[in-house]
Amino acid sequence: MKKIVYLLMLTCLFPVLSKAQFTGSEKGNFTVIVTDGTYSSKNSPLRPPGDGRFKDPIRPLGMVDAIQAGAFLERPDYGKEGFLLIFCVNESIGGKQGTLVMNGEEFKGVYRIIRQKMKVNEEIPPGMTYYRLEGTVFFLGIS
Repeated sequence: MKKIVYLLMLTCLFPVLSKAQFTGSEKGNFTVIVTDGTYSSKNSPLRPPGDGRFKDPIRPLGMVDAIQAGAFLERPDYGKEGFLLIFCVNESIGGKQGTLVMNGEEFKGVYRIIRQKMKVNEEIPPGMTYYRLEGTVFFLGIS
């Protein structure tokens, strides 16, 4: 009988325990919470290389060549589905720069709505432009 009660409690609590790890608000920053598999995110066991569990090579994400749907001096409220909102530090539009405050530090640059190119020779859709990510970039959200 105790096993059934525990099973029912676990079933009811599962949605609460599996809360999404991507949080943020419409105007807030896009936050990714990464834990190391322990409850307090501390004191993970050391996993030496060569234990045979990880077989795939580590590859870069490839987020260099991108398609840009828009560039702004002020942070936009809306974007295009499947695109990222980023802030590119030290860039300008017509000699003007927007601002972003992160952790109490103010940065000057440009907000851009971009997505990664799916293949090298992908054509740029009408109304959009090519963009190449360089320098310091803050990833702020996704639409």
